[in-house]
Amino acid sequence: MLYKNILKKYILKVFDLKEEELHKTLLLQLNIFLIITTLLIVKPTINSLFLSELTSDALPLGYVLTALTAIIGSYFYDKILEIKPLNRVIECTIKGSVISLIIFGIALTFNLAGGYILYIPYIWVAIFGLLTASQFWILANLVYNVREAKRVFGFIGAGAIAGGIFGGYLTSILTTFLKTEILFFVAAFLL
Repeated sequence: MLYKNILKKYILKVFDLKEEELHKTLLLQLNIFLIITTLLIVKPTINSLFLSELTSDALPLGYVLTALTAIIGSYFYDKILEIKPLNRVIECTIKGSVISLIIFGIALTFNLAGGYILYIPYIWVAIFGLLTASQFWILANLVYNVREAKRVFGFIGAGAIAGGIFGGYLTSILTTFLKTEILFFVAAFLL
């Protein structure tokens, strides 16, 4: 208990946080840590699967399809936000992402997704990174006013940096003893 209080006082002092902000700030930091960790597990995983199967010749089409999907998806996303509250949309995005990662993991593990079907998870991962990070920062902007945001966003952003570092190293370590397809299940668990 004593160490917990000392650590709490240290964090409050060093990062210029107020005691009433600490809980929500740590939760947001954990949230972005897990999102970026997940992204840095699935992005290199799908890139390696995509390139090993379809080669770099398939990348231009992948980029175009990703852009078209983002344009069409943003239209429908905007329409959904008009009728649903943001917190509900974020919750559905995370749940849908977990389900998608599990489906991709199953499909890739049992060789049900090969060839041109790999465009689907490739595009999905690109949209996932864009969508979840955007949703997170929109949420963070709603949680804090401008003055609070100036103080705490650096601390929260450190969670994103730590997630990037952790996700990259975790992926490197896990690929030494797990099949690449299994990383989708690890990502789903983390998310």
